[in-house]
Amino acid sequence: MQHTFQEEVRRALTKYALMPVLILAVLGSLLMLFSWKHYVTGTNHEQRAVVAEVMQGIFADYWQRTERAVATLETSADLTQWQTDPQKRAEIYSYLYHEVNITHDGTQFYLLDREGHVLLGSSELLPDVLQPFYPAGGILQRMEKQAEAPVIEFVTRGDTGGHDLLVGQAVKQGGQIAGWFFFRIPGEYLQRNITSDRLDFVVADPFDNAQITAGASYAVQMNKVAEPFRSSSDGLVQVKGREYYVTSQQVISHGDGRRYTVYAVSPVTDLLLRYLLGAGILLGVVLIMIPIILVSVGRESRARSKAVDDLVAAFARVKAGHLGQQLEVHAGSELAIIEEEYNRMTESLQELMRQKEAETRASVISEVRQLESQFNPHFLFNTLENIKFMVKLDAEAAMKMIQALSALLRYSINGEVRRVQLEKDLEYLHSYMKIQQYRFGGRLHYTEYIDERAHGCHIPKLLFQPVLENAIKYGEAADGTIDVRLSVNAIGDDLMVIIEDKGQGMTAEVFAHLQRLLREGENNSIHKGIYNVHRRIQLMFGMAYGLKLLQPASGGTRVEMRLPRQEEEVC
Repeated sequence: MQHTFQEEVRRALTKYALMPVLILAVLGSLLMLFSWKHYVTGTNHEQRAVVAEVMQGIFADYWQRTERAVATLETSADLTQWQTDPQKRAEIYSYLYHEVNITHDGTQFYLLDREGHVLLGSSELLPDVLQPFYPAGGILQRMEKQAEAPVIEFVTRGDTGGHDLLVGQAVKQGGQIAGWFFFRIPGEYLQRNITSDRLDFVVADPFDNAQITAGASYAVQMNKVAEPFRSSSDGLVQVKGREYYVTSQQVISHGDGRRYTVYAVSPVTDLLLRYLLGAGILLGVVLIMIPIILVSVGRESRARSKAVDDLVAAFARVKAGHLGQQLEVHAGSELAIIEEEYNRMTESLQELMRQKEAETRASVISEVRQLESQFNPHFLFNTLENIKFMVKLDAEAAMKMIQALSALLRYSINGEVRRVQLEKDLEYLHSYMKIQQYRFGGRLHYTEYIDERAHGCHIPKLLFQPVLENAIKYGEAADGTIDVRLSVNAIGDDLMVIIEDKGQGMTAEVFAHLQRLLREGENNSIHKGIYNVHRRIQLMFGMAYGLKLLQPASGGTRVEMRLPRQEEEVC
């Protein structure tokens, strides 16, 4: 038993001591997860959405500028007038330079005739991105097929490998294509708009050609988005021992429906290494703390279990009839009050036994049996066993049980008063029932009814508890519940006390045995409680009063106690 309790205490203390370490590990893991979600995935998704929005805005903005410019150019019956007529030339240049200088992005504009001659432009020479001039292919072919609306396309800038964005539209005269107008947006401007100090970007066309690259040159091979970046829409990829978090988003160019892909790439190798280092440190702390905790818990469990083991052994000696040994009081322990009350109880019992030796045999037997019934070592032993386990499960509940038991001991050892007010004995009873409630939990249901006229009446001390103890012992129903009820009624000059349960009832043998004890007035059996209550009532009030035991047809057991109604204390 001692080793079992010590082991239970050790397990309980280990659990609660390790809990902060486990919480620390969980919090560390959650912190790393939060960091990843916030600084990697959250930032990546947010910045990617911003870049996609910027690209969409540029497409839409220059689409609308191109439409306005072409509409203005088509107001002239002959495109060459914009070149030869000084007034028209000044007018159109003023308008177009205003358009390209709004954002100061280095954008150029060009108006070409059908043969590719520059009629108007930021430069008098044909742009290198259109050299050699070939109207049957590239963006010019698309502009001819889609003459009613602007066309958007990335083009390679000569031998430099850079890419510019062209937004152009065919210019019609009399229903026929007379020339082409387009804006040329430098790739450097687009690159500046999507550059971030936190992550890198690649903008690719529908054929996976990398058109704009901002810090992600490692993700491009042969001017195409490399694997595994191209195949990853949201996840980690590894390239040459480096880790990257990659997401992608489609951007649809305004009007022509061309789909471009924005790849957002977050280099996370250093961050993952920091996570790994943090996890290693956390694991090291846990591995160091665990043996320290186990050693401390072992020492603490031995110290805590010793007081309870000593107390259980002391009550075992009381059960065997040895009252001379005192308990060592462990100051500051939850059990100190029990140890003090035990020492006080044994001293009082011994003193009481010496004082009562001179009284008559009947008084001695009645008083000793009264004390024996109230201070039942079996009940105390079982209560302490319950306290042992409640200490590890619910320390607050264990303290309440200790306080209730202390109140019982204090009440039971007061041998100076034989009769008490009804309320006083009920207080004692409630302390007893509180212990039983902790012992049986939700299985025990206890109710009581006290007639208002019974308040203030004096009754024999320790009247209810032995009978209720018997009802709890034999009152268990088939489903395991114990339903016990106490009622006190004032009937004329008498008090009628009824204690009943709804259990399966006593066996016929036990019931017959108890009936015989009550009739014959002699008790050498284990059923001391019921008999002593009956006997004390008769000794104090006469043979007309006492206890009656019944077994109702509805089941259970019913105990009726009748005693005179007295409102003045008689000691």
